[in-house]
Amino acid sequence: MDLIAMVKGINESDDLANITVVDKDGTVYNLKFLNYNNSLQKEHTYLFNYHTVEGSERVANIIDSYKEITELPFEQEDSALRLFYAKSPIERIDAIKLVNEYINKIENKIIKEITKSLIEKYHDKYFIYPAAAKLHHAYVGGLAYHSIGMVKFADGFIENYPYLNKDYIYAGILLHDIGKVTELTGVMDTSYSLKGQLLGHLVLGAMEIEDVAKKLGYENTDEVMLLEHMLISHHGLPQFGAAKKPTTPEALVLWYIDTIDSKFRVLGEVLENTEAGSYTEAIGVLDKMKVYKPKN
Repeated sequence: MDLIAMVKGINESDDLANITVVDKDGTVYNLKFLNYNNSLQKEHTYLFNYHTVEGSERVANIIDSYKEITELPFEQEDSALRLFYAKSPIERIDAIKLVNEYINKIENKIIKEITKSLIEKYHDKYFIYPAAAKLHHAYVGGLAYHSIGMVKFADGFIENYPYLNKDYIYAGILLHDIGKVTELTGVMDTSYSLKGQLLGHLVLGAMEIEDVAKKLGYENTDEVMLLEHMLISHHGLPQFGAAKKPTTPEALVLWYIDTIDSKFRVLGEVLENTEAGSYTEAIGVLDKMKVYKPKN
């Protein structure tokens, strides 16, 4: 039988382990792992295949094989992750549709092909990964959800300021955190990879643009240079991790929108758990400010 469940406890005795797991409905199972090799981790979720052996006094569920859900096909992995972990407010299929809609709004051939190629290259991680380990959008699908929120916000900028180039803005937003698929380790126990610690997602993202541009035959074009500038500058200031200050209108828009969405999304989440007529807890992304939630 197959069972997708999260490991809650591991009790070892010689080569046998009793594994306590919980499924999506909260039902607790006890599985026995013969010849246990210390390969399971608490709070991680797996697809277990097991068989039942009836003894004289009790029934034993014996594990035959298992896979961590990150080893499953993309759609099955995404569905399983969303059952057991905090998730984006929008479903994966809707996120994919919205991202593709904005890619199709890009008219410049070079910018569009670079954007489309990178989203396709990292498709599964782009739509499953969180946008951060802790600070903002730190949940399944957070990376794509953050970018979607930003492009929607950008529509107002583009309408109000006709001098802005929408192609760079849409592409810059959709790609600004593409380096996080390398910087971060995944959804469960999210941490920073060695490359993430040494290079950071701004530089890693610019490197990805450079690489795909060469493969597409677009190296040494203004489009590539300007997209790279947007990625390495989207944190705005050196003290926040930017390699350069943003010095194009579109790079400035990217910085401001990224800052607003990352802070206001967290503020909204905190306000949901705050009683009206009181202050929130100290909010890290708002420099530990406390915000008052009005009664009306």
